Amino acid sequence: MSMKQNPLQSLAAWLARKREPGTVPPIGIDFAAHGLNMLQLEAGLDGPLLRAAVSRPYPLERAALLADPRALRAFVDQALASAPFAGRRVVAALAPNDVRILPLTIQLSSGQGEGAAVARAAREQLGEGAAEHVIDYYHVRTADAGPEKQVLVAAAPHAKVVAYLDSLCGAGLDPVALDIGPAAIARLLAAMHQGDYEQSVLLINFGQARSYLTVIWGRRLMLDREIEFGEEQLVGKLAQALSLPPDVALALLREHGVGGGSAAAAADGAPDVGRTIREILYPEFAALAEELVRTQIYVASRTRGSTLSRVYLNGSAARYPDIGARVAELVNLPVTILDPLTAFGQAPGFTATPDLSRGIALAAGLALREEERG
Repeated sequence: MSMKQNPLQSLAAWLARKREPGTVPPIGIDFAAHGLNMLQLEAGLDGPLLRAAVSRPYPLERAALLADPRALRAFVDQALASAPFAGRRVVAALAPNDVRILPLTIQLSSGQGEGAAVARAAREQLGEGAAEHVIDYYHVRTADAGPEKQVLVAAAPHAKVVAYLDSLCGAGLDPVALDIGPAAIARLLAAMHQGDYEQSVLLINFGQARSYLTVIWGRRLMLDREIEFGEEQLVGKLAQALSLPPDVALALLREHGVGGGSAAAAADGAPDVGRTIREILYPEFAALAEELVRTQIYVASRTRGSTLSRVYLNGSAARYPDIGARVAELVNLPVTILDPLTAFGQAPGFTATPDLSRGIALAAGLALREEERG
């Protein structure tokens, strides 16, 4: 896919295409770490309806699959054929490791355009490497209406953007827009809280090596932060303390959790596994608590004292049976495992597999992009 070498051109402008009347909205497609997630909506009388959704594990490692056009095309074709998807138009997202999110404050000079001000601030942050990046930005909602504006700048290496688009096109897909994870997730959370325009909601998206804190206020993205907390960290700490192989430590976490709430009494004199795990992982969750306090302070500072109303959990650690209770101890707020399918009604013929909601959140947010832009 050929593109002009303009590193400061907006991703949205770069890929924007006019939607043809009568066409079905594009498919939100997420090439996640271990599998492909896709979701497509269709118009309903009271809002978008779920038309099709699928989550399928990769037949080989992600990077190898994306580098093999023939294997990727066959895999994508099988996934599309497994549910009633319409067309091959897609909205995709760059991998988190390929995007830098920069929170910036800009102040417009007399006669200066907003885009130019953002580009200049981004160049100052990225230094000499700015010329090799594609840049887009998102407004951050705040309670202040002063001359300064808060934005989140997304910067991705130009070569990685083009390579990813080439992979999508090589699979026979038609990318109509390229997005970033935080913006898509914020879009999904806003759809789930359409009537709560003055409420702030936090999503903790647990990753393998790192996790991400995303806050929306009303329908606008307020914050996206990466933190040093991930499943690999928890598994490594538990494996080291108990002299276990990592896969056994992971199985323990998924079966017994992290010691949230009141642990069940031990049977037959066996040790309380949940309590033991809780003690071993206490430092990791204490560090997570500090990050959550910082986030709450930031939200209060930007909303003139408003507080978070709810916390959603998503990602790898969200599979642990008691993770909700453990996080609730840290924030003293309602905590819910994210189920993105609850944001939509269901079109006739739609069926969901029991584990579909676990990894489909990003694809759902991507599928909403066309709905949002009309």
